[in-house]
Amino acid sequence: MRHGGRCLAALVAVSVSGVAGCAPAAPSPSAVVTPSAVASAAPLPTSSPSPAPTGLLAEIDVQRVDPQLTDTILEFASDGSSVIFSSGIADDAGPGAAPDLWHIRADTDGETELLWRNPERAHSIVKLVGDVGTIAFVDTPLDGRRAWNLWLLPRGEEEPILLDTHPGNEEVSSLVPSFHIQESTIAWTSFDIGPEGPVSQLLWAHAPAWEPMLVLERDAAEAELWFPWIDAGRVVYCEVRYSADRTSDDRSVHLLSLGQPDAEPQRLDHSDLATMPVIVDDLVLWKEADRGFSMFNWGKMIRHEIGGPGPSALDTRPHDYVNYPSAGRRFVTWWAADAFQFVVYDMLEGRPRVIESYTGASGENVLRPHVSSDLLVWLYVVGEGPDSYAELRYAFLPMVRPLP
Repeated sequence: MRHGGRCLAALVAVSVSGVAGCAPAAPSPSAVVTPSAVASAAPLPTSSPSPAPTGLLAEIDVQRVDPQLTDTILEFASDGSSVIFSSGIADDAGPGAAPDLWHIRADTDGETELLWRNPERAHSIVKLVGDVGTIAFVDTPLDGRRAWNLWLLPRGEEEPILLDTHPGNEEVSSLVPSFHIQESTIAWTSFDIGPEGPVSQLLWAHAPAWEPMLVLERDAAEAELWFPWIDAGRVVYCEVRYSADRTSDDRSVHLLSLGQPDAEPQRLDHSDLATMPVIVDDLVLWKEADRGFSMFNWGKMIRHEIGGPGPSALDTRPHDYVNYPSAGRRFVTWWAADAFQFVVYDMLEGRPRVIESYTGASGENVLRPHVSSDLLVWLYVVGEGPDSYAELRYAFLPMVRPLP
């Protein structure tokens, strides 16, 4: 099987709790790679000439990462100025591992640079988030151990700080933390062992000490805390409360000031279905999956203005069901059940805007888009299986309304 096919499957399958990897490839980990200089693993699929771009596509300059490099990438995200990713490109990466942290400087010349070489060569970085050069990430072993480490690499530093780690207790969930960074602050949720058993915690830390501080804690048999998102010293998060037999749950979104951690959190939803919140200024968005389905399933987007009349549906047309929303300064994006339509929501204009629209016959898909600040990154895929073609793409979105 082609190496690219294996890596494409990993890119599509990896999630908040998943661990997947790509086989190692040259060059050496100390090399600096310019994506345009790497020989392509496969030529671009041939098609008829494309018409001139219109709409939002005409306002952005799409950059492409060579498929040979794309094939080594496991996890990727935007940090607002760079595309950050984990990769197994190093010759000595363990089989199936993506141990190292890299970035592509989108705001300069597109140079690819190794940020941190993981001494554990048989580990993979399975989740990462950043904000303008400060990056948090989780690495896990691939040998089946119940273990993870949450690291923070401050901007300009060479070695990361260990913020949290799995206690190794078999009673404690092995699901990796969820976390978000804004400027000099990080918030995360994770599972730990307490005096009376497993607990779910919301924690935060800020520069320069980056000392973890507990905000909230729940008995993990009864409730779990998930998906923190920070904006201007406030955090929104999801709380999941289980029935006694854990056959059902209620999910709610809450708002809390990190400057007043002892204050009562403000609940924002009324549905018992709310999860995966993001906050930009006074606008909070979240996803609601249909009742009876997991919070990780596809759902519909809801919006709520803090101090406003209450939650209402967010227009995501042409998408009905979405997942894993992310928000920048002006635009919101999400993973879409219909991967043929590439859509972002424009908070300035208050409407969804189509970037690309493909047909099922073309086999083209957009997977796992993510936005931070004004930088959008996504995976462009053509076809399925070992003969598929995958290319990481990125572009800066417009911040202000274009002049007439």
